[in-house]
Amino acid sequence: MRVPPPIFAACALLAAAGAPPATRAGEPFLIRNDQPVGRLYGVPVGVDADPAAAPGFGLRAALDVANTSIEKTAGPTELTLDGETWVLRFAGRHVWKNGWRIVAGVPVVSHQGGGTDSFIEEYHDAMGLPDGNRKRRPADRLEYRYRRGSEIHFNQTDTTTGLGDVFVAVAAPLARDSAGTRALDVVAGVELPTGDADRLLGSGSWDFSLGLAAADFATLAKWNLELHGGAGVLAMTEGDVLADLQEPVAVYGDLAVGWRLASWLVPRVQVDFHSPFFADTGQAPLDDWAVELVCGATVRLPGRFALDLAVAEDVAVSTAPDVVFHVGLKRSL
Repeated sequence: MRVPPPIFAACALLAAAGAPPATRAGEPFLIRNDQPVGRLYGVPVGVDADPAAAPGFGLRAALDVANTSIEKTAGPTELTLDGETWVLRFAGRHVWKNGWRIVAGVPVVSHQGGGTDSFIEEYHDAMGLPDGNRKRRPADRLEYRYRRGSEIHFNQTDTTTGLGDVFVAVAAPLARDSAGTRALDVVAGVELPTGDADRLLGSGSWDFSLGLAAADFATLAKWNLELHGGAGVLAMTEGDVLADLQEPVAVYGDLAVGWRLASWLVPRVQVDFHSPFFADTGQAPLDDWAVELVCGATVRLPGRFALDLAVAEDVAVSTAPDVVFHVGLKRSL
């Protein structure tokens, strides 16, 4: 496991001396593990606690370009995840005066050839990162395939675009402080099987999540740092992708630190993780815990808009995409 120097440097900034006070750092990035198979199940996204949230509506949209290059043979199994997955997420949120809120997310997913392959090879070279034999494979290829013995469980080689699995969650406040700087919420969600599992756009499973989301804007306030975190349990019905190897329950979590560097600029580092959705596939990218590191910044724009820019890397190698480029836009109403 090796963290790229620029990402390490961005994370190190969060431990630097304080900056002038600014507006709230805002929500963590609207991102989750977008590995072609790891993204299928309903890890909640966009349900973070916010003790300073005003009642009303908010809208978010985010585009993730996730490039994955995995080709592994282990015993009787063979796994190839070589391609690019684009995920455009739309999310809406309504907050009531009592702190209750509802969140809904709609993803549009596109699997296609790795159009950023050459750029990523140059990026890995510049960062001193291993390329995982990328240069030995055909450029801009799409092949998502898993074979066990003589049976091929999935084989996606054609470009495809469609609706993913829709997510809905309700959050209720468990605790708030009077200063509006700390919050603890309970969050219950469901992800519906609206995506086509045959094209790896969805899981075919009903996924039910229950967890806690917390925010702390006070503990590290003298350094202008704000903390978000959460953890929970995900229960899944039998899906249509590797159904005989699917786990019925998984756990997930995230931790994010935002630094109020200026009134218009908030650097942020975020770690997302979840336990495996499958067991005994014979392939570590499917059987191991997934851990993804996200580093970037939120830029405040006029008109209650904010722009998110970030890059994500697979800390637990191959359990998440090699690299994800994230762009998000949000507006409070």
